Amino acid sequence: MTCFFREGDESRKMKKVLIIAGFDPSGGAGVLLDIKVVRALNSYAASVVTSLTVQDTQRVYDLKPIDPHFFEYQLQKVVEDIKPDSVKIGLLGSSEIAVVLLRNLKKYGLKNIICDPVLKSTSGFEFCKSEFVEFLKYDFFKACDVITPNKNEAELIFDVEIKNFDEDVLSCVQERMKRMGIKSCILKGGHLDGELAEDVLITQNEIYRVSAIKKGLPDEIHGTGCAFSSAFATFLAKGYNMYDALKQTKDFMIGLINASVKIGNGRLVLNP
Repeated sequence: MTCFFREGDESRKMKKVLIIAGFDPSGGAGVLLDIKVVRALNSYAASVVTSLTVQDTQRVYDLKPIDPHFFEYQLQKVVEDIKPDSVKIGLLGSSEIAVVLLRNLKKYGLKNIICDPVLKSTSGFEFCKSEFVEFLKYDFFKACDVITPNKNEAELIFDVEIKNFDEDVLSCVQERMKRMGIKSCILKGGHLDGELAEDVLITQNEIYRVSAIKKGLPDEIHGTGCAFSSAFATFLAKGYNMYDALKQTKDFMIGLINASVKIGNGRLVLNP
């Protein structure tokens, strides 16, 4: 009988990332893309789907949240068995699922929790109603180690206009983070004007910038936010601190964007 594992085999040390997100049938975003990213970084991806969507590379057409009780049943069984090294949270789908997830994040003491606050699609589909956004801002985000909003999401979360990442804007975001109890935030600058794509890690006490030459706009490529957060979660699972994880994620994303491909009739897609 062939034995595929030996004592001390590196595969036993593989880091595990739990993906909690929506299902995009085109494969360009959501859990399918997240799983590809985690595997490309030589780690193991488990996933619990929050919602089903009707979408393609052009736009989002509809959304159907999973039954929250069934979602919780899946989540608990996966967490109790696999014990993830990090958690990536994307599209939640409903306030009921968010409440269930928050309860279980606390119950199991999960670590390295990354939330990509998917509030509105690039094509304009509204994923969250205003009261749901308020719950995320003042309750849910406190349980996360870092949130990764783009420009538009950050403006909604922190109630501040962001035209650039000057010191006044970043200080304002940092101050509001403290008031809201948000531990850390990565502001993604791909939507801002200019030749540089700058991402900024803001903690309660520090601000770190990481820049790169801009390669295409997020509006032209499907799934960049999903890929960014799942890559960042994977690097945290591997033991990187947040600043080094951001630098690694930035380098990884540059490669992904450069290798993006045309699959459908809409935006380019990433192909980890």
